[in-house]
Amino acid sequence: MNSSSSHTASFEADSPATIRAEQRRAIGAGMVGYILEWFDFGVYGFLAAIIAKNFFPSADDFTSLLVSFGVFGVGFVARPIGSLVLGRIADVRGRHITLAMTMILMAASTVAIGLLPTYRHIGIWAPVLLVAARLVQGFAAGGEWGTAAAFLVEWGGANRRGFFGAFQQSSIAAGLLLGSLAAAILSSTLDPDALASWGWCVPFFLGALLGPVGMYVRRGVRESPSYEAQSAHAHKLRAAQFARSLFHAFSFVIFWAVSSYMVAVYMPTFANKYAHISRSEALWTSTASLATVMIAAPLMGALSDRIGRKPVLLASCLFFVVLSYPLYAFIASGIGFMTFFWTQLLMNVVFTMYSGAGPAALAEMFPTHVRSTGVAFGGALATILGGFSPFLTTWTIASSGASANAGWLLASSALFTLPALVVMKDRAREKTI
Repeated sequence: MNSSSSHTASFEADSPATIRAEQRRAIGAGMVGYILEWFDFGVYGFLAAIIAKNFFPSADDFTSLLVSFGVFGVGFVARPIGSLVLGRIADVRGRHITLAMTMILMAASTVAIGLLPTYRHIGIWAPVLLVAARLVQGFAAGGEWGTAAAFLVEWGGANRRGFFGAFQQSSIAAGLLLGSLAAAILSSTLDPDALASWGWCVPFFLGALLGPVGMYVRRGVRESPSYEAQSAHAHKLRAAQFARSLFHAFSFVIFWAVSSYMVAVYMPTFANKYAHISRSEALWTSTASLATVMIAAPLMGALSDRIGRKPVLLASCLFFVVLSYPLYAFIASGIGFMTFFWTQLLMNVVFTMYSGAGPAALAEMFPTHVRSTGVAFGGALATILGGFSPFLTTWTIASSGASANAGWLLASSALFTLPALVVMKDRAREKTI
């Protein structure tokens, strides 16, 4: 008997209590890397205006902010490379090896950003080193995306793939929540000069502490039963078929990627600049919305297990096709704090319908032996657009002179994804994938 077969036989012989314990550990291992990744990405987005002044000084605040968001997007350019390299390692050598590698890379690049001297200290080398750190983060995140998603969905078994996969989104929300909370506390307790001189570094040092925690959680984590059972008996996938699945995955993720930033990361900056909501109020609103997403995502994943992926995904996508522009126009019209609070909360809950059911639907597009590579690469290509969406939004508003036009970018992304949902095969009720 080969090692894969023996591992699978051993798993099937485990007691239900042992299996549940392994599943809980798998959820923790799958989540922790996303929490670190999105904590850092969230902090960068929430503090973009301050980072802009420290690393890209300009007489024009708009130019500094635009360049800062451009560097935010640079990290996503490295994602496809990381997805191919690390995703392939995950498919050939195992999910747990890649999960350990991405944890180390993300922790190291996060603390590097916090340690960087600003433009005032080292001139042009400050933005150069910031770009380098963002590229390392993007490389690691490219492998993390597909590997952790595949790992979580595979541990869901026959009937709970949507529920388990949704913890990917819960961990993203948790990372953004921690980032928003850190930024909100700093904005509320430090004066603007202290925040600009040293306060902005603090969240990156705190994020680095998640690295050792993540390594501990992922230490010796067990491979998914699906990977152990099928990796030794994988059938070859034709190149044309794989390419079609990649394009489907890319189209599927476009709306997901753009909405992740437009609804969560970019919204505090938009509300502060165009709706005259104070920075601290906007950040606290974002924190509350993300807490709701963290709780709601597994519920949406479980709902997709029960009624199918398509109804949940289509409802979310159509909502943003129709209402993105009206909602951005409404926010920019000068609404008060509480109205903004409930508006952003609604947008986040509807977005969670897509991101909760999304991981399982995406993983089900690929067979086990190429799942990490397929999910990671298809998603990484789409997230390049997502990563540059704050940049594109800032540029669109400046070019048109109308802040409400930010809604058209979100609506366009949903419209682009809609055909991919229409033709998607709903595999929620299939026992194996």
